[in-house]
Amino acid sequence: MRRKSFDVLFATKTGMGWLAQHPTLWRSLFYFVISMGAFTGVCTNIAFADQYLWVRLGVLLGVLSAHLLIIIVFGCFLHGLIDACGGGSGNVWGLLCIMGFTTLPFLVLTPLALMAMRLGGMAVLVLPIACILGYIWCVYLLMRAVEAVYLLNFRQAFVVVVFALLLWALMLGLPIYLGVHFLALAFFS
Repeated sequence: MRRKSFDVLFATKTGMGWLAQHPTLWRSLFYFVISMGAFTGVCTNIAFADQYLWVRLGVLLGVLSAHLLIIIVFGCFLHGLIDACGGGSGNVWGLLCIMGFTTLPFLVLTPLALMAMRLGGMAVLVLPIACILGYIWCVYLLMRAVEAVYLLNFRQAFVVVVFALLLWALMLGLPIYLGVHFLALAFFS
């Protein structure tokens, strides 16, 4: 298992190619839970240190459930976008089986989050940097996953994933922007 996770993180073309040929949802879910659970657990346990343990566990489970739902919905959205663009040689099941592995960078960045939260002060500024690095790494792994599942080259996978992220941001951000804009006009006019 360690060799597979190492290949996914650092030899992504080989690792994602193997995962595309041997899809397993349970292993993907396991890697998602340990990577996002460790990173989020460090952040929420220190941020909510004065709360009861069951409150901290509830926050952790809520954040993990939200992240899992986002991954599933984005994976289906990405599959639909690729299918609509004519690249439907892959399957959504294979992509969803790989999506949990794309969160593995957060397992690598968990000690950095622990250090930032424990030291406090200016060290807390390391946490947003760790999050940005983790998400960029996850997007790179997602491009490699799309490349492996849908038999695209890396450039095509890059364009599809970036376009999907921009569409996703537009679909989520535009209603929020319009709502805030109309509320501001209603209150300040």
